[in-house]
Amino acid sequence: MALKDYNDKRKFDETTEPKGKTKKSENKLIFVIQRHAASRLHYDFRLEMEGVLKSWAVPKGPSLNPDDKRLAMMVEDHPYDYKDFEGNIPEGNYGAGQVEVWDSGTYEPLDQESKLSDEKELLKELKAGSLKFILHGKKLKGEFALVKMKNAENNSWLLIKHKDKFAEDKYDAEENTAKNSQVTKFLEEKKKPKKQQKEVITSEIKPKFQRFNSLVDEKKLKTFIKPMLAKPFEKAFDDEDWVFEIKWDGYRAVADLSKKESLFYSRNGISFLSKFDKVSEDFSKQKHKMILDGEIVAFDENGKPSFQMLQQIGDNPDLALTYQVFDLLWLNGHSTEELPLIQRKELLKEALIETDIIKYCDHIPEKGIDFFNQMKKMELEGMIAKKADSLYIENSRNSDWLKIKFTNTEEVIICGFTEPRGSREGFGALILGKYIDEKLTYSGHTGTGFNNESLNSLHEKLKKIVTKTSPFETIPKTNMPVTWVKPELVCEIKYSEITKDGIFRHPVFVAIREDKNPEEIADSTKKGSQINEKSKKMKAKTPSKKTEISDKDSEITLNKHKVKLTNQDKVYFPKDKVTKGDVIEYYQSVADYILPHLKNRPLSLNRYPNGINEQSFYQKDASDNIPDWIKTTQVYSESNDKYIDYIYCNDKATLAYLNNLGCIDLNPWNSSLPDLDHPDFMVLDLDPSKKNSFDHVIETALKVNEVLNSVKIKGYCKTSGSTGIHVYIPMGGKYDFEQVKDFAHILMKQVNEKLPKITTLERSLQKRDDKKIYLDYLQNRTGQTLASVYSLRPKEGASVSMPLEWEELKSGLKPTDFNIHNALERIKEKGDLFKPVLGKGIDMMKVLELLE
Repeated sequence: MALKDYNDKRKFDETTEPKGKTKKSENKLIFVIQRHAASRLHYDFRLEMEGVLKSWAVPKGPSLNPDDKRLAMMVEDHPYDYKDFEGNIPEGNYGAGQVEVWDSGTYEPLDQESKLSDEKELLKELKAGSLKFILHGKKLKGEFALVKMKNAENNSWLLIKHKDKFAEDKYDAEENTAKNSQVTKFLEEKKKPKKQQKEVITSEIKPKFQRFNSLVDEKKLKTFIKPMLAKPFEKAFDDEDWVFEIKWDGYRAVADLSKKESLFYSRNGISFLSKFDKVSEDFSKQKHKMILDGEIVAFDENGKPSFQMLQQIGDNPDLALTYQVFDLLWLNGHSTEELPLIQRKELLKEALIETDIIKYCDHIPEKGIDFFNQMKKMELEGMIAKKADSLYIENSRNSDWLKIKFTNTEEVIICGFTEPRGSREGFGALILGKYIDEKLTYSGHTGTGFNNESLNSLHEKLKKIVTKTSPFETIPKTNMPVTWVKPELVCEIKYSEITKDGIFRHPVFVAIREDKNPEEIADSTKKGSQINEKSKKMKAKTPSKKTEISDKDSEITLNKHKVKLTNQDKVYFPKDKVTKGDVIEYYQSVADYILPHLKNRPLSLNRYPNGINEQSFYQKDASDNIPDWIKTTQVYSESNDKYIDYIYCNDKATLAYLNNLGCIDLNPWNSSLPDLDHPDFMVLDLDPSKKNSFDHVIETALKVNEVLNSVKIKGYCKTSGSTGIHVYIPMGGKYDFEQVKDFAHILMKQVNEKLPKITTLERSLQKRDDKKIYLDYLQNRTGQTLASVYSLRPKEGASVSMPLEWEELKSGLKPTDFNIHNALERIKEKGDLFKPVLGKGIDMMKVLELLE
């Protein structure tokens, strides 16, 4: 960020903040931490680099406890002279409030052996997203790190204290602040009661919008705009007449900034002004009178949208969130609803002033399939497809807007709950329903997806709406006694599929949806829509004639365990006529070769229950109904704040069980039990863009080998089974994920320097040249997975991820050369070419010396 951003945001005739000029310390680099009471109290952490102060806002303040990972949002660079700034920033100015210096001193990089100057080393680490440094302050001393959050926007970081002699078990920045400080006095003044003012809504507005004459109460608006909705659709597609946006996992929200008093509310009229005051406070920065449509999105510590965290905003007011604005309904006295979508978005982009919280939601034209695949890679919820010339039709769900998800999710109505079993408290399972032909109909039950807190919280809500009679005309059979409730609460579930009679299979509770009304929850399982004739051709949809599936079931015994195999004749690869039975048979035939590469490694299950042309979904958490002989391991997930039960596959029985679930490919972690923090190997993933040929990938792989040979590393390559090549390097579990990832980055930089015309380190698909291969070193992060060696891939041709000898990498080679029909013969001939990947690891320090 440049000082231009700093200067543009400030009115220097009103504020005493210093004007933006660069300046440098004479000797050691300085740092400063300023305590800042603005819209809410936070701490500004600033490090001197390049004559400016690189700056992060830390909502909870820094800590000396290594267990505290503090969210730090990177903001614009501040001038060097800001280090001494204290005082008041007047109302109406950016950052209005009181500022004081909380701590200051000098700092230096942790890496004292670097051949670079201190400043250049720090700038290098800043660019890499991992800054490690030593603070010499009055309050903060010792080693710290600033780490960019995974998959996050550039401004989301974590500030972490290293374990050293200055570390403390418990630390609170507020407790280490003088009681009579100016900021504290400022905050006490703000707390003094003022005259309460009700939200006042004036009536002068275009009649089309049925404007807001009054509030029924503090939360519910009497009249409001009901936004346009998207229809579910099954497959991604390319079409020049369509644009594609991220499907955010959050609350839909309309912001009415057309009058003096802003309105901000949910799709069913619940006011968000106070609940999401972090967003509504930024409305004052908008210059135009507008009505906006968008989504409130909360982010977890990995930078992923998290609906569960959004629900907990009351317990976590410092939550990282944004208001992603994707449509404009009204601008400066004129309705824009009858303008084509593209024109509305062009106006929106010009009119909207982006802040740290309010963001313009961009789109990409035409390339829906590539965009969808990128969203899947980033583990987001899905995408929205919109006709570029679509008009905005309030309270309408039509085929001009489509939502395409990776996982099956659905909103359902809670109609009752069963008694708990064993030691479980609260309730056993929720009884679910939805309206079909305006009749409330039973649709299954779920007892999974809860932790103790959510179980007890939901039970308290349910007890308040208990009723003596069933809300269903036809009362469903249940295993345990049921307490019925009024059908008033809506929740979201994940599920594997829906049976012919409308019952959800393997439903898992996700969250209560307070923004949805029960009457909205009608049958949406008839997915799909007619787009237009051109789109239908472009999408190359599967023929409507269905393959006849036999109900051929069998039970086999493997490793002394009985495995039930179902629907063995179900076709998984329609064009290749490969069935589920063929998939199971293949994996059993190569089990002796693949199992050593899966042993003790948590698996991310990629399930295709109806074959490669139908919807698939990812599953990490093992379900409650797995056989008791299946091995699992619990791994704590910070993003979900719970332990996830990962399956791992050490025998033929588990292999067959997973294949029967629809796991066509097997995706293990890079690390294995008992030490999941230290990977056994490094992966260099060569991921081609749309206009690359496989010959380009081969050329790049050979260049990787050249770089490896130059520093005396032996690498092992395999086809990905799709369009890329993976190069593996044994690490022997001697280094942590961060070290391995950084090392992979160094190697990929070397490759990129040698092949700049056909390779890139740019991760973003939108920014990446579509003629360049992405050198993906980020596969070396905790929990990342790639298809295992010898794994089938869910691609036409039933290809196999096959290890190769380097001399086999020649022009003309194709990924489909190795497939379900010929893989075993080749493996028997060559043996396990990947066996050394699991062996003794390289000496990374020696390699780094050679690289220098």
